[in-house]
Amino acid sequence: MARKLMAGAAVTFALALLLFPREGGDAARAGLALCGEVILPALFPYFVLSNLAVRMGLGQRVAKLLDPVMEPLFHVSGAGSAALALGILGGYPVGAETTRTLLEEGLLSREEAQRLLCFCNNSGPAFILAVAGSAVFGSVATGIFLLAVHVLSALTVGMILRGEPLSSADRRRSGETPATPAADLLPQAVRQALNASLQVSAYVVLFNIIIGLLQALPWPGVRWDSLLACLLSGMLELSNGVCSLGAWAQSPLGLASCAFLLGWGGLSVHCQTAALLEGSSLRLGPYLGAKLLQGVLSAGLALTGAWLIPGLLPTAMTGQRVELLALLPLSVGTGAILWLGTGLLLTKKSGKSLGERV
Repeated sequence: MARKLMAGAAVTFALALLLFPREGGDAARAGLALCGEVILPALFPYFVLSNLAVRMGLGQRVAKLLDPVMEPLFHVSGAGSAALALGILGGYPVGAETTRTLLEEGLLSREEAQRLLCFCNNSGPAFILAVAGSAVFGSVATGIFLLAVHVLSALTVGMILRGEPLSSADRRRSGETPATPAADLLPQAVRQALNASLQVSAYVVLFNIIIGLLQALPWPGVRWDSLLACLLSGMLELSNGVCSLGAWAQSPLGLASCAFLLGWGGLSVHCQTAALLEGSSLRLGPYLGAKLLQGVLSAGLALTGAWLIPGLLPTAMTGQRVELLALLPLSVGTGAILWLGTGLLLTKKSGKSLGERV
């Protein structure tokens, strides 16, 4: 059945490309521009840093600090906090990449990694604050609220789906895996980051083409600026969906829709995650269910906040379509500041630099 559906989708995609070659080409060029000017500059450094952090022992150091927190709350050993922190700071799909690295390094068991995957792969604060908050809703305060909702819903999902406490036999402990040789650290991190970045970019371009072709098809009575159309677009590809919500910036439903899309992540992000997890023992089904639950929780929290917090929504916003490329300096700058602050804090708490382990 799945093969027949895939074959039907492929035939439909091919026909759409034949019928609308100009629209497909324009969407492909826009997707390539988005990857070259935003996706690669924003994600590649985070992929390198997350790989280096894990291979240089950040997971083991943080495990000693956060075991008393991670195990009671999420039934995952403290090493998982590295994926949680890096996933929140780096954005989709850094959390999934870090989880796989922790599993491959032997710092997490398969069961721990599967549980961690359900709540560690999240939208980054740079995107939420710069794009969703400042650009779409015209308010830094709204961006901070959306970020708080996003993180809170992720942690709530982690506690809901934590399952039974793991026995000592099902848990990996730090210190079991030997250190990666110093000469191999950077080459391995760069190679893995490049592969991950290219996979992510390929899916961004593909889904940009799909959205462009869908908009080119005749849909009687369908308005692409309606809230439902924005939601459907965002469920396919996160950036396009969030950036199209400018016309709904004054509506609690617009805020809830944005929160839902940030929590859900979009089919493009999930395909990127599936590509990063390929060859591992981690399953995508539980992850998808967890992201849907996070989206619903985020929407509920956002609606509650819109009703209870005066002035949360802007009062004089006009509908606009956000140019994501123009927000690159603000988005990357925000992410870099958060990364630097977190890195300094973790290094200070560990009592010695990460380089001393090498």
